[in-house]
Amino acid sequence: MTARLGSALVLATLPASAGAGLQSAIDPHSPTASEIDAIGWLLYWGAAVIFVLVMALTVYSMSGSERAGRLLGHRRAVLIGGLAFPVVLLSALLVYTLRIAGDIVTPSEPPALRIEVVGEKFWWRVNYLTEAGHVDVATANEIHLPAGRLVEFRLRTTDVIHSFWLPNLAGKVDMIPGRITTLRIRPDRPGVWRGQCAEYCGAQHANMAFLAVVETPEDFDAWLTAQRQPARPPAAYSENRR
Repeated sequence: MTARLGSALVLATLPASAGAGLQSAIDPHSPTASEIDAIGWLLYWGAAVIFVLVMALTVYSMSGSERAGRLLGHRRAVLIGGLAFPVVLLSALLVYTLRIAGDIVTPSEPPALRIEVVGEKFWWRVNYLTEAGHVDVATANEIHLPAGRLVEFRLRTTDVIHSFWLPNLAGKVDMIPGRITTLRIRPDRPGVWRGQCAEYCGAQHANMAFLAVVETPEDFDAWLTAQRQPARPPAAYSENRR
């Protein structure tokens, strides 16, 4: 409950202009998200060009022109338009996306930070790990990240299938019971972005959201150090103890 309230307060203090790209796959802020965005725009524009071409040929074929019938009905036109063109186009697109996907999945350098995110019904458990893999700091529904540093997420679930989606920084990754999946992100600048579960997981699925708070490396290190300190008792509890 406290984590949800804190997330709501952070959202409330954001300027109105920040809301436009708070959760948007076309407003990338990491190399991974930029590459995904590039693939998306390639598909959008490519589909638009092909659609216009097909519609133009359709109108031309319906014009009643005898020449149009001969040209479009010729065997060569059918082989080029119906076989060669899609094979070449889809093969080029496959090669391009596989190359980009390889760069996304297997970065060439080790991560500077490892974070375990556990999907629960209906919230997110966030564990910041030491180099030995032990839990250093634990939070919920809010993930702090250092700008410019490569972060590796270890994603798992304790119940049903969830899907970790932070569109401004990375693509969707399913969290499947019994498996651990990894995702690597390098945020490019400080800011606050929203993520959510992208797989229907139950009655409160719509409320299963989280915030990613990207800070400068210095601010992140200070935040992590503060989180390691023992929790302070509430003021009311301290007064009652006197």
